[in-house]
Amino acid sequence: MAFGLRRPFQPKGADRFTVNLGTRERAVVKAVCEDLVGALEDPAAEPLLRRVYPVAHTTDASIDAAYQEMVHSDLVTSRRQALERIIASTDEKDLDRSQLEAWMIGLNTVRLVLGTRLDVSEDMPPELEPDDPDIPAWAVYEFLGGVLDAIVRSSAETLSS
Repeated sequence: MAFGLRRPFQPKGADRFTVNLGTRERAVVKAVCEDLVGALEDPAAEPLLRRVYPVAHTTDASIDAAYQEMVHSDLVTSRRQALERIIASTDEKDLDRSQLEAWMIGLNTVRLVLGTRLDVSEDMPPELEPDDPDIPAWAVYEFLGGVLDAIVRSSAETLSS
């Protein structure tokens, strides 16, 4: 994902990062996070959340059920908190490291859900027809991948200094 000449996130010391996303880009980030916050505990959205709450044991349902009982609530809480931190900080010019990490966790969660909806696999994306209704969803999926890449690179750049 190309962002032109500007870096979407730029380190400003060891624990501060300048956010160079435009108004529309920030609006997309905020909207997808708001949508997912609403879906986290919606039973109808459960099939889309399967990658967010991974199966612990594929052949023993009782082991998986025990695992889900143990961690599901914490996973919902941590994902919701990350998404809410993104929503609260989308208009900020700078983020601290913990906010940047929340962006990474939250946007990765959005991509997992979107990837499930689009049936993303390790194969290349399908050839889409110009009128395919999934084109906007694919565009958001790719955009968020670029944002995540920029977050990881920016964060890693500060770890070596």
